[in-house]
Amino acid sequence: MKRTLPRSFIMLAAVVAAIILIIQMFEFPVAGGGSTWHIMGGTIVTMILGPYGATISLTVVLIIQALAFGDGGLTSFGANVFNMAVIGALSFFVVKALVKGKPSKNRLTVSVFAASWLSSMLTAIAVGIQIGISPLVGDLGGLAVTVPTMLFWYVPTGLIEAVITSSLVVSLSRMIPEKLYGLTMLKDPLS
Repeated sequence: MKRTLPRSFIMLAAVVAAIILIIQMFEFPVAGGGSTWHIMGGTIVTMILGPYGATISLTVVLIIQALAFGDGGLTSFGANVFNMAVIGALSFFVVKALVKGKPSKNRLTVSVFAASWLSSMLTAIAVGIQIGISPLVGDLGGLAVTVPTMLFWYVPTGLIEAVITSSLVVSLSRMIPEKLYGLTMLKDPLS
């Protein structure tokens, strides 16, 4: 990172992580799902920091949540990293595939919206599967209950998060495009 990114990137990553930490602390229980609902922010973090920076930043957020607040805890830390940091960071590649090297305003809006919503859906499915097959959570009804329950909550809220994310990314791309490392990587054929 020292060779390829400016020093300000570390400060930007820290600020983004702090904001996401605060936003993710507002959570609501998912009845019958054995989990909680909260805004994940994976796609917006990915568009700001790029997929690799986002993975690190979101993992740091999850470490702080687990250690300082007992949120998720250490037993589900690996699953949380996969569900939020990895799936969230992979949304960059969805945006990249949909933009196809030509990030016009409309194409970028639709691509970020689709990636954000898909990221929420994949996270909901992954959490539903993990809870449904886990012997540690008791009998919640198995996959036939946990996956649909998670999707019931994340389909509509994922749409809301996608609207917010695409609006913010497009606005930021007009105001400070040089600070959107993910957007910069969309134009780089090596990323």
